Amino acid sequence: MAAPQNSYTDFPNGVTSFGIPLFGGGPGKAAAGAPGWNSAYGRTWFVDAYQGSDGNSGTGPSAPFGTMAKAFAILASGDTINFRGKITEQLVTPVNVFDVWINGMGNRPRHADATPVGGNIAAAQWGTPAAGGVAAQATLRILQQGWRFTNFLMTAIDANAACVEIVRNAGAGDLERDASHAQFLGMRFSGAGVGIRGGVAGLFTEIPYNVEVGGCQFDNMTFAMRAAIECNQWNIHDNLFGPNTNQITMAARNFSVYKNRIGTFTAGGNSGGIDLRGGSGLNKVTQNTLSGAYTSAGGYTVANANDEWWGNFADVAGGITQADPA
Repeated sequence: MAAPQNSYTDFPNGVTSFGIPLFGGGPGKAAAGAPGWNSAYGRTWFVDAYQGSDGNSGTGPSAPFGTMAKAFAILASGDTINFRGKITEQLVTPVNVFDVWINGMGNRPRHADATPVGGNIAAAQWGTPAAGGVAAQATLRILQQGWRFTNFLMTAIDANAACVEIVRNAGAGDLERDASHAQFLGMRFSGAGVGIRGGVAGLFTEIPYNVEVGGCQFDNMTFAMRAAIECNQWNIHDNLFGPNTNQITMAARNFSVYKNRIGTFTAGGNSGGIDLRGGSGLNKVTQNTLSGAYTSAGGYTVANANDEWWGNFADVAGGITQADPA
């Protein structure tokens, strides 16, 4: 008998007929006393802001949760969340939950608008509540290591808020909060506010490490990327920075910034393009396409004389930079 149209096959190795990243869906087999596939790869949850319900099991696309908060309430390390529709929640990730993958199910990251009819069904967007949201509060704050985000749009509540905050404190043992080793791949950040912020001044002041931002788009933002504290070993590559007030303004150490398109920006006075001041340097900035004047006054500023800026495409003699902006 033919399978129903909305059925899917969940293989133990994580492959499904929909191409949805499902890990640990099968029961797994292991030697006595050894962990099975579920405990190795985690579980998969589904969230559908369009027609889901928190009374559902959340374990398949035919029984999705209605809110991300419900999924967060039962998350364990290694779990995956697939979602569609427009999530409107300001959340903090669960304490001591690591390596979670949140994946948008739309074709491309875009606004999940209800009009025209049907515009909010398949797209994946994470925004803030239409009413009752907290001003200047991030849409999402990440507390532990190894979280991954792919293929959805994020927006912030206002110009002082971030879509995502990568934070770290000085706590020890189970009190440590450290969002290092996060990944943002194929995401879009749009509208007023900060796309990705490292640290929170006066609250989370330890250095977050080894964050990857790749293949993302930032547009119409106050700051595409901003840091309240020094950040270390961030890998920022292959992104489209569209028109924003400021593009990358981060106190940087050991950053790799390459193959990005830095679009127009309107901030003035040694800021706006790539401004790495406040960090201890040793940053590599190369193979980027840069708008505006390739000078410190034009918005491109090194963290330290030990930075290496070269091989960028800019408005200079020959079209390719050979030295740090001055």
